[in-house]
Amino acid sequence: MSHSSHQRYKKLILCFIGLLFAFQLYRYHGSSNMQVPLLPVSASLCRHKPIPAVPEPSPKAVEAWIELQELFNTHPPNVELEHVDFEGGQLIKPTAEILSDFLNITFMEAKAMRNEHAKVVDKIPPFPKDHFKGRGVVTVAGGKYSEYTATTLGMLRLLGSRLPVEVWIIDRIEEQEGWCEELAQEGMVCRFLTDYIEDMSAFSSHYQLKSPAMLLSSFSEILFLDSDSIPMINPDKIFDTPVYRQRGAVLWPDYWGTTESPYTPYITGAKGRKDTERPNYQTIDSGQMLWNKEEHWQTLALAAYYNYHGPLYFYTLITQGGPGWGDKDTFPTALRALSAPWYFVPHKLETQKYDDGHGYGIGSGMAMMQADPLFENKRKPMFLHSNFVKMSVRRLMCDVCVEDTAALNQEQRGQEEEVKFKGRIAMREDPVWEMLNLSRRIFATRVKTRGNKDQKGRWKGRVGGMTQWARVKTQDKEEDVFELNWMGKLDTEKDMWRVMERVGCMGVWSDEKICKRTRRHLEKVFGNVERWRGSSAKGCGR
Repeated sequence: MSHSSHQRYKKLILCFIGLLFAFQLYRYHGSSNMQVPLLPVSASLCRHKPIPAVPEPSPKAVEAWIELQELFNTHPPNVELEHVDFEGGQLIKPTAEILSDFLNITFMEAKAMRNEHAKVVDKIPPFPKDHFKGRGVVTVAGGKYSEYTATTLGMLRLLGSRLPVEVWIIDRIEEQEGWCEELAQEGMVCRFLTDYIEDMSAFSSHYQLKSPAMLLSSFSEILFLDSDSIPMINPDKIFDTPVYRQRGAVLWPDYWGTTESPYTPYITGAKGRKDTERPNYQTIDSGQMLWNKEEHWQTLALAAYYNYHGPLYFYTLITQGGPGWGDKDTFPTALRALSAPWYFVPHKLETQKYDDGHGYGIGSGMAMMQADPLFENKRKPMFLHSNFVKMSVRRLMCDVCVEDTAALNQEQRGQEEEVKFKGRIAMREDPVWEMLNLSRRIFATRVKTRGNKDQKGRWKGRVGGMTQWARVKTQDKEEDVFELNWMGKLDTEKDMWRVMERVGCMGVWSDEKICKRTRRHLEKVFGNVERWRGSSAKGCGR
């Protein structure tokens, strides 16, 4: 072959490569169809085992619920308790005297309620043995909560979890059309409470839904996750932790100590008299709970009783005028009432703060980081309960969006005009507006340690982020900080944005403008990141 022919062939090959590259570039940037995967998924997903199929809830479980509901209706609270905050606000630290007299419960009222409570405990139906199987995740979604749940469940699969999942929704009105079909491809199934509970009239609050979802779930062992409690690592091995195997229930701490009525342990039978001193135990964060139903069936049923009558009685009895009114402390109250064994994670939760532009945390906090129960002597992160800033791509990146029909209340559904909302990126007064518009991290990655500056007045504290807890000695004392040297292995904020980019670009919530904006933020903040396109229940990415 002559030299000129060789050069001609070389040019043809280069031209072909250029055309191929241009075609791929067009597919990547030019296509308006947001449903088509644009980049391959990591091949490592294909090494995962198939996700076990999720069976239907057992008829025996449904029968048990019917029996429980009849029992709850037969023994309602004898009075209604009005919920009002403590004078000075929820977060004051009330004295024992304030706690003692706040609700004005008389001894005779407490005694009558103690008798009703004892009847409920005596009549709880036995555990339906052999009618629950396996381990799985249970969560409650519906309406706008489904958008938060999409991020949480996406993180489960991105991190490699192969646990089957049940997503419980009140009814099909609150289902985002098409979402349940998408979940089915990833080993997740939607359940509707109205399919199993005929009379839903007692359920006036979203807080009440956890316990019936857990009771009716087909799983024998449950990791319950709130819609906004996001796993930071693969949680599949949590069921094998020694403390769970020994005690059958694991709960995580919240910020404050209990503000329950001193009559609470008397009414529930935990004690034989009214408390005369303020209890010193911590409240719990029910955003994540680990529960063995066979070992703790009776306590779960009792917690369901507290939630069934929660809004009118038990939520206020347990919190009075303090923070945390809702379902969260019904679970430890039931455990204490029956003297049941459980494990309380000993590590203080860590507040995740806003990034100030230099990586340091500012503000009062936007999420709660909870520890892995496997490690008793050191804290390692496991869950990020994003209780203030919800990780929903639409709620973050939308200028003005039309609210989903599933998220509308009954009054809004009757309106002719569309209901709209602004995302945080369009709300200048919002704490994360600047981060979203300037393409910065939302979560702080540095912690200032006290009394330890260099000669120029700069903090010498260890750099850290949503990674691993460590101990750092300062001039004053040891301080809990986050350690950056795990960043190569664990970067939860980056992973959440990868999941939210997928939600914004594919599936039922896809939107071209949100998709492009989210991709731009992902690339500017985190660089060249492989896009995630989900995983299949069969074990391979799609």
